[in-house]
Amino acid sequence: MSIIQQIVSAIGIPNFSVLWPEIIVLITAFIVFFEELLTKNRTLITATTVVGLLVAFVSIFFIKQGDITLYGLYIVDSYALYFKVFLIASTLIIIGTYRTYFENKEIYFGEFYYLTLFALLGMMIMVSSINLFTFYVGLELTSITTYILVGMFITKRKELKDYDYKSKEAAFKYLIIGGAGTAIISYAIAFLYGASGTFDFIEISKMTFSEEPSLGLIIGLVLLIIGLALKAAAVPFHFWTPDAYEGAPTPITNFMAVVVKVATFALILRVLIQAFPYVSEDWSYLWAILAALSMIVGNFIALRQKNVKRMLAYSSIAHTGYITAALAAPTGMGFAAFLFYIVIYIFMAIGAFAALSALEKSEGWTNHIDDFKGLAKNNPFVALTILVFMFSMLGIPPTVGFMGKLGVFFALIGSDIWWLAVVLVIMSIISAGYYLRVVSVMYMYEPLKKFDFNINFTEKTILFVMAIIVLILGIYPTLFWSFSTNLSTMLIAHVGM
Repeated sequence: MSIIQQIVSAIGIPNFSVLWPEIIVLITAFIVFFEELLTKNRTLITATTVVGLLVAFVSIFFIKQGDITLYGLYIVDSYALYFKVFLIASTLIIIGTYRTYFENKEIYFGEFYYLTLFALLGMMIMVSSINLFTFYVGLELTSITTYILVGMFITKRKELKDYDYKSKEAAFKYLIIGGAGTAIISYAIAFLYGASGTFDFIEISKMTFSEEPSLGLIIGLVLLIIGLALKAAAVPFHFWTPDAYEGAPTPITNFMAVVVKVATFALILRVLIQAFPYVSEDWSYLWAILAALSMIVGNFIALRQKNVKRMLAYSSIAHTGYITAALAAPTGMGFAAFLFYIVIYIFMAIGAFAALSALEKSEGWTNHIDDFKGLAKNNPFVALTILVFMFSMLGIPPTVGFMGKLGVFFALIGSDIWWLAVVLVIMSIISAGYYLRVVSVMYMYEPLKKFDFNINFTEKTILFVMAIIVLILGIYPTLFWSFSTNLSTMLIAHVGM
């Protein structure tokens, strides 16, 4: 041990080396900010962002295992590191689709890069939060930057002015409803602090264990669930999702639908298990109702959509239902199914939205279902990858989507929540109506229009890798399932559930 380390240890200063991923992302964001301000060199900005994310990703694997808590505000444990790996990797992959898309639409601004990095930093704070203060800071940093990203479809091209208008409208709606969610969470924190006298998750959990929860604590928990459900786009708090997803530039939609959603659910599970472990089971019926509503509303409205991007927005609401259903089974099996589904959703959703992002560069492409007619003849590679992603979201073996839904189904059966398991199966069958419609028009119809597809190597690589992962994990799901089970066990062991 060096002299500096000995001094740090003696005076109780925490080991900030565990924060290297966050520090690197923050430094990269500021470097990109000044590069945009001073040089506006798009190649330099892209390269800096990619290198910064790669370094942050690698730095995670140099953090020593073990729970390290910083001032009772921030924890670096296996759970946090697990999600940081996927958050950074997902952001890196999605940023790979930024340049060609934004150049094609003539909206290539450096702001997209550094705002994405700040949003990522907020999400990294979220998954490491064990205190209501840091939880709120991370959530707001993510929310504010995402509001801006949604409204940044600013173009001078007359044929794209409709997209410009939709982007502004979507950002405004997202800001208003998201602001309402923030207000609800603020009230929740006020009630929780007033009832417990602390922001600390562990201290709150001790209070719920040692005595009957007070009215203030119950009101705070209800408001917190409502606020987080709104952020996660669970029905009936989903109204911002379709417009925000459709109006945002598609790579930003990808970022919101995948990275932001995953971080939000990671935060939800930590809050439930570490702050309210002794009341989570009593509130499982509330999660079951939210799950059922999300599955039903998301799938039925998706059936009516003619725009595939908007269809995927409603599909993401249905997937919120599948993920939330696992929360309704507050057992080790349920939490493991929850963690597993979150991870596999990353690969399915990134692939689907990356395909749309690549196709949208073609002149005249609007994401209308008719545009997909004959795609298997015009571009068989993209059509095949879309088929894999649609099958996985539907839950057809041997894709990983089937294994994810199977895990949630067995978790519900094991917790005797039969009715929700039946809803999950029925809604999965109904979802075939819109997933298979996309597949059928690609393979069973002649092209209505001639598109000049210009899909570059990076986009093809992303689509290929995501499709292969979806298939491999569908055949060999053991790796991620084992990891999910171990994480679930670790979280439960922390609070002695």
